[in-house]
Amino acid sequence: MRAAESLLESLRAYGVQYIFGLPGSTEAPLLDALLSYPEIHYVLGLHESIVVGMADGYARASGKPAVANLHTTVGTGNGLTGLFNAWKDYSPVVTIATHKHSRILSRDGFCVGPDLAEWARPVTKWSWQGIHPDQVSNEVSRAMKVAGTAPCAPVFLCYPEDLLGMEISSTDVVDQHPVSNIEDAWPAPAQIRLIAEKLAQAKRPVIIAGDEVSSTGSAGLVSELANLLAIPVFQEFRRSALTWNIAKDDPAYAGEYNPKDPLVRDADWILALGCRLSIEFSPVTSPDVPPSAKLIHVHRDAWEVGKLYPPEIPVVASVRPVMEQILDVIRDGTVTWKTETWSARHQRWPLSSPPPKQPTPSAATGVLTAEDMARALARHAPDDSVIVDEAIRSSVALQENYPLRPGMYFHSSGGGLGWGLPAALGIQMAWPDRPVIAVVGDGSLLFAVQALWTAVRENLPVKVIVPNNGKYLAVKAGLVEYNHHAVETNQFLGVDLTNPAVDLVAVSQGFGVPGRHVDTAEQLDKALAEAFSHQGPFLVDVAIAESPLSRPKSIAGQ
Repeated sequence: MRAAESLLESLRAYGVQYIFGLPGSTEAPLLDALLSYPEIHYVLGLHESIVVGMADGYARASGKPAVANLHTTVGTGNGLTGLFNAWKDYSPVVTIATHKHSRILSRDGFCVGPDLAEWARPVTKWSWQGIHPDQVSNEVSRAMKVAGTAPCAPVFLCYPEDLLGMEISSTDVVDQHPVSNIEDAWPAPAQIRLIAEKLAQAKRPVIIAGDEVSSTGSAGLVSELANLLAIPVFQEFRRSALTWNIAKDDPAYAGEYNPKDPLVRDADWILALGCRLSIEFSPVTSPDVPPSAKLIHVHRDAWEVGKLYPPEIPVVASVRPVMEQILDVIRDGTVTWKTETWSARHQRWPLSSPPPKQPTPSAATGVLTAEDMARALARHAPDDSVIVDEAIRSSVALQENYPLRPGMYFHSSGGGLGWGLPAALGIQMAWPDRPVIAVVGDGSLLFAVQALWTAVRENLPVKVIVPNNGKYLAVKAGLVEYNHHAVETNQFLGVDLTNPAVDLVAVSQGFGVPGRHVDTAEQLDKALAEAFSHQGPFLVDVAIAESPLSRPKSIAGQ
């Protein structure tokens, strides 16, 4: 047995079905060994960021570690943005890079960089370069265990090509018994009772439903507690949310968390369930947690609890056992909850639904808006559709005009563009029986458009909806906020994508994916109907108006 085969033995023991990769010559021992492992399919991508993005999407949807294969230093460098996204989003991507021959690593050889494992260390939970062939099996098993143990995160392994080709004794291979993911720490009973008492006695409590509500399957528990105690529930911040965590038609749903919302501004207690507080896009002028509110912060990652806002009650634990135990003490009467404050809250229950945003009047101009696109998508998409959102400046319109559901929406907080389409492919591979829709802005799509080739190669019927405003609108928004020469002269460098304009439908067709360009409501309806009746991948390029940008009153530097 060769070391490459022992690597695959470890992956097979963990039930790995796919390796997402873009190989070079150094992958020869691995690719050759894969011929004897037909149950592990090598999914070829055309850029390393796509490879890592597909593995990221697969890991998020499947709930278990996914494997990406990168080529030496150059492939690792190209994949680092994807690893950064996975690291920010707690995604268990196990990345295995095959390095150059060990005899040229110290000789400044071709594609050799110093300390490759160090390149990945800042964005991984564990990063290691193997040094002995008989330890490969153990190291890969450890990588799978480390990545999949909460709080989940990427790991990185690299092996010289000659090491993977070395013969080892079968007795050197660790008996493959996968380590089950270690359970999250459970809360102390005293903490549970204290939380239940504070919620029962609070005059104006609110709940923030964070990503761990969905990832632990706790949305129903949160809804039950909220409706029982008459507590409004907010969806986690758009900046940090990776998924949707409370149904919009739930009586407790109060909209997206916003510190300026009257319910938040006047709250006396905030129960933050599995959310991050917070990811700041720019320096804040007021705190995201009102100073008058006392905070209960539940998160499985101790780093997040009290990171920026010290909680009155910190709980390092998984959301699900916390919710189950709070409901237990409420239901069995251990905590008296039908108090005067509860009665006052209950008299105002259920909440009025958050007022819908007024539709952007596209009819007057004849130009479609992002809101038009989202509402049309809601009309045509199957009810069980999964939304993968990298719409960037159109994300707000999507979230406000599409009926998002817990566990059926994916988003990244990392900020590395080119994530959406590859992630959608990985999600489709994990959930082959569900319709998957990637809503990806035109600028983002151009970072990873060649992922369409993999969609065709693997017969992945992902529908790609492109809100196309012909520009990097986020760049223009930054210039408008900076409010200096660009605004004064109406010249916005680094923004325009229309000179020349990219024919996204032609590009898509070049990769074998049919598509339609639309710029009217009638065309949009027809194209979406065609897309969802088509058996394979399909692209709809939607020309939309530029979203309005507000101009600040201050001038840059003042």
